[in-house]
Amino acid sequence: MNVGEIMKKDLIVIESDSKISEAISKMKDNDIQQLPVMSNGKYVGMLTYKNILRRGSIRTNSRVYNFSINAPRLDENSDVIDAVKLLKESGLNSLPVFQKEKLVGLVTRMDIIRNLAEIYPGADRLRNFEIMTADVVSVDVDDEIEDSAQKIRTLDEYEIPVTSRGKLSGILRLKDIINSMIMDKQKISYGEFTSGKSKVEIVASSLMDNPVSSSEDTVVTDTALLMVKNHLHIIPIVDNDSRVTGVVGISDIINSMEIGNEEGFYIEISGLEEQDRDLYDITYFMADKFITNISRIIGNNGKLLFNIRKYKTEGKGKYSVRTKLITPKLHIEDDGSGYNYGKCIKGILDNYESRIKDK
Repeated sequence: MNVGEIMKKDLIVIESDSKISEAISKMKDNDIQQLPVMSNGKYVGMLTYKNILRRGSIRTNSRVYNFSINAPRLDENSDVIDAVKLLKESGLNSLPVFQKEKLVGLVTRMDIIRNLAEIYPGADRLRNFEIMTADVVSVDVDDEIEDSAQKIRTLDEYEIPVTSRGKLSGILRLKDIINSMIMDKQKISYGEFTSGKSKVEIVASSLMDNPVSSSEDTVVTDTALLMVKNHLHIIPIVDNDSRVTGVVGISDIINSMEIGNEEGFYIEISGLEEQDRDLYDITYFMADKFITNISRIIGNNGKLLFNIRKYKTEGKGKYSVRTKLITPKLHIEDDGSGYNYGKCIKGILDNYESRIKDK
């Protein structure tokens, strides 16, 4: 199967000098998460909801070119497996597809999930509990939208579960948060939206969609179908009492796919900002040392995923780190928190090493 068979061909695009508010309206009206950015009929980059949300402040009359990013390119004749590899490596939700120098389509993670059974036959043998993230980050029905936006920003996701006393109440979508933040006239002063408090507080329950969920024993292919049907990138996993016990995201499914003989470890870091380069350096340095130590035991192939949250407590910055180690032989998670980022990461990796050596 090649990329041209699954890609979206009827593209909705945006001009680079258009207002960001126009781009947001286009994405919302067409229920899409990204827009190819064009200039004089030529492709110049991609605009995504995530890149908009990462900004601390947004002028509603800002131009699209200020938010667009470069994305790796695919050829329409590329094998779908190449697209999966590139989506995994880039961490992006979609990639532009070209015929020579002409933009002819987009392939997204949702396109992969929609064709999961054909692309990855092993998915019908996987169950949610094998790939889900057990340490669930959610928002409460009464949480303010500003706080909810910050949680989604650090998770690097498109949706987040909404709970009430631990039970699933709904799902909050990134696009609805951004639309509310940008379009709420009471948050616009002199043409600028700032990340301060709104005069009229909006809570998660006022924007959330109806709950959609699955169970731990459900096969991953069925969960993928649920994602496609409801246009979701995450599916909360609940018990018989509707309590959230985990989350399966498109990223979890993509990362679980065994694609050929991939050599080496794939490291993914989410939740940090561009200015946190020192934290990136610390994470990669420690992860590389850890992988060197354990590869002789578990092999040279796998994935090590980090999600970092930063917050303040007692006037000091504190870090909360969630991690997941995925190899052909193992699928384990560990978490940590602390004021010293390096010690926090070291503690998690030391714990992994002990657990691996004990097996």
